[in-house]
Amino acid sequence: MPYIPICDDADLPPAESQAEAEHRFQYFKYIDPLPDIEPALLWSEDFKRYVRITGMLHPFYPEDKGRFKSASYEARPGGSVIRWTTDGRKVIEELKPGENRKILLPKNSITFMQIESEIRLPEYIALRFNLRITHVHRGLLLGTGPLIDPQFEGNLLIPVHNLTDQDYEISQNEGLIWIEFTKTSHFLPSEPELGEIKAGIAIEDYKKRRGTEYYLEKANQNNPIRSSIEGILTQAQASQMAAEAAANRALNYSRLFATVGFLGIAAMVLSTVVALHQYFGQIGALVQTVQDKASTALAKIDQLSSTSDESRKTIEDQRRELRELRDSLKELKALVDDRQGSGTPPRQ
Repeated sequence: MPYIPICDDADLPPAESQAEAEHRFQYFKYIDPLPDIEPALLWSEDFKRYVRITGMLHPFYPEDKGRFKSASYEARPGGSVIRWTTDGRKVIEELKPGENRKILLPKNSITFMQIESEIRLPEYIALRFNLRITHVHRGLLLGTGPLIDPQFEGNLLIPVHNLTDQDYEISQNEGLIWIEFTKTSHFLPSEPELGEIKAGIAIEDYKKRRGTEYYLEKANQNNPIRSSIEGILTQAQASQMAAEAAANRALNYSRLFATVGFLGIAAMVLSTVVALHQYFGQIGALVQTVQDKASTALAKIDQLSSTSDESRKTIEDQRRELRELRDSLKELKALVDDRQGSGTPPRQ
């Protein structure tokens, strides 16, 4: 293995390739090149030195001052971008170095994003990262300070939640997360030949250099991973449509019932008018019958007027009965006329 300076690192540039970063990492996995730096959250000048020497991030851009805060480094999107559509279709987008593509984060969705740098953590360095505050203020969510343990090797797969009701885009050349570097309080002896097995506390092999499909398969059998908000909204929309349909049906039924009710009332009024007409028609027929009988009786009286004196008494009796019949007829006729005028049938 080629010699790498441990103490004098002022002129040591960052690794130029993944192969060189891997070479440095293997050498300094258990050897701390800067033992005078105390275990703590590292400020930017200290973690710059560690990254340059150990190759723990590649690519790394120490000359880009806009990427550095006092204790954090800005990482940008790179590699795979994975999300699922509302119908469960998996969408994978690959970002290539040097491009400046726009990355779509649909509303109410989860998008899994890798960063541009591959990570190789020695035994004495741990990482934390958080979403840029600009994205947080726009309604995106990552979570609170995920920890990357020492000895992790591979690419981060970061779930970014878009909690808003609007689609969101992130540029490939825009910062995604801020990374913090922490030197731990304990690390292994400096002899690289001790190896991971003798140390007995090596990180699990399944956490090393695994592809994105492995982590998604392990977490959810590679089934669609979508925001619960999206499901709630879909259910709410379905419920709203069902409620509107039910309301329309109820309105149609009410109109039908109103029409049927109106027709029923009209039929009842008509049947009442017909019944009254039939009733008063029967009364009229009865009056006509009485009038006919009275006329017949008068004709008979006229015939009897020429009879002998012996029949005169009988005639007088019949005249008296006729007058009583006429009086009854007048009263009955007056009662009928009065009821017809008021629309009320007479009592029977």
